[in-house]
Amino acid sequence: MKVYVKTPARLHFGLIDLNGDLGRMFGGLGVGINQPNVILEAQPSEALVVAGEKAELIKTLVKRFQDAYNVKSNVTITVKQVIPEHTGLGSGTQLALAVATAMAKLFNVKAKTQELALTMGRMHRTGVGTAIFAQGGFVVDGGKNTQNQTCLPPLIFRQPFPEEWRFVVAIPNVPKGLSNEQETTAFKKVDPMPPEEVGRICRLTMMKLLPALAEHDIESFGDALTQIQNILGDNFAEVQGGRYTNGSAAENIAFMQKLGAYGVGQSSWGPALYGLVPKEKAQETQRKVQAFLKSRMGGRVFTVKAANRGAYIKIIK
Repeated sequence: MKVYVKTPARLHFGLIDLNGDLGRMFGGLGVGINQPNVILEAQPSEALVVAGEKAELIKTLVKRFQDAYNVKSNVTITVKQVIPEHTGLGSGTQLALAVATAMAKLFNVKAKTQELALTMGRMHRTGVGTAIFAQGGFVVDGGKNTQNQTCLPPLIFRQPFPEEWRFVVAIPNVPKGLSNEQETTAFKKVDPMPPEEVGRICRLTMMKLLPALAEHDIESFGDALTQIQNILGDNFAEVQGGRYTNGSAAENIAFMQKLGAYGVGQSSWGPALYGLVPKEKAQETQRKVQAFLKSRMGGRVFTVKAANRGAYIKIIK
């Protein structure tokens, strides 16, 4: 028996509440995208063997799963593709859940995706990546209960993302985004967001972003998304050196806007940046952004559409 898993990646559009005085903290907005992917196959074996990228990390994840669920059997995992780590595309959550889901299927462990994510050390702040692994689409989670840290962030909204919209994603050749201890330290340094700013994000989300998504109004959706990103970027300016992770990011964002992208921003800590465009403008926008990057710091540019389903899981007898 083998288990094949192919995950989406994700763009993280930001956190909702960095104040917490209502009893909930963080919350998040994001969308699944169809590439890059984690792709792996797993099958039982006599010894723990990992072939391909991220071998040591995957061995650690396997052992964490074995300890949590008292699984004595071993596994061979063949890694065919991974999402570049620390770029803002959700690599950690997708890899951890791909491994845990494959193990659960192989050894008949009955656990929901949220439980697996928690077991594998994910969902410290938001459940966006976990929800996207499970269902894909555009998702909003309701944040962590500050009075009960064992409560998982609830998924409060999920909807398919318009098939006719595209994101042009640029990953400049700049230092990778914050992660692990650096990320934890950064959150400790950030001052609580003023309630008025949280209110602006909530109003933009409820009264502009989500209605525009439902009506496939790319202009209104993009404007709301850009405003939300600007509020959050300014809030994190102290720890990332500005609205974005670096000055070149600001240049890239401004160039995407000049090209007519409806919504722009930085996914998580970056360095991945994105511009929202209709599919008929995606190829030209990608070409121009790639030329722009080449003339400066270099980097990779690609076009994605939404992943409106979660991870593809196939059991091969």
